[in-house]
Amino acid sequence: MAISLIRQKNTENGLRIFRQSEEAEQMAKLLYTLFFGFFAGILGMILKQESLLYHTGFLDSYTLGPVKYLEPDTGKLLTAVLMQRLGMAALLTVLATTYLGGVAAYFYQAWSGLAIGILTAGSMIRYGVKGILLVLGSLLPQQLILIPAFLMLSLKCCELCKNLYFRGIPGGISGRDRFRFLLKKGLNMTTAITLIAAGCFVEAYINPRILKLVLRLF
Repeated sequence: MAISLIRQKNTENGLRIFRQSEEAEQMAKLLYTLFFGFFAGILGMILKQESLLYHTGFLDSYTLGPVKYLEPDTGKLLTAVLMQRLGMAALLTVLATTYLGGVAAYFYQAWSGLAIGILTAGSMIRYGVKGILLVLGSLLPQQLILIPAFLMLSLKCCELCKNLYFRGIPGGISGRDRFRFLLKKGLNMTTAITLIAAGCFVEAYINPRILKLVLRLF
């Protein structure tokens, strides 16, 4: 009996270590995808700066000028940001229950990196060193919360999709077991979604003040 319990405990520990290593590997792949999008955005802006930057008025004085004196309605801004961020989180969560769950998670990370890369390269090409301040003023401090939160959510979405369609659901595939499984995985995503909501509050209440201070230099 004791030997059986020891074997069972060793098996459980082995499975736990395997899951942790698998999660770490998945997170590393998501990070690589984010960085790939980031550098692709920088490269694309450098190669196509005439069409993407100068011909579109991207980040020019006519675009930034009104923002200096704009007094945003914080309540409406918060509502808009929550709808955008939580809407995307909800979409990723729903897609995680389909075959496209993993693809959607990776695509979102690549797209996010691409957008940040384009903003970074465009700001620095147009304004030089001051462009760094513009990037920081545009992204901080909310992205310090949102980027890890969406990475965490993307990881959970990949795990859910993999368990549903590429490993099978533990304990069977009946309707009740499926519901319990989805509910458990959904609860595991609440931490990431809560962090995303917190990032939205920071983006609506703190970032506009920082951005306005930075824009005084332009």
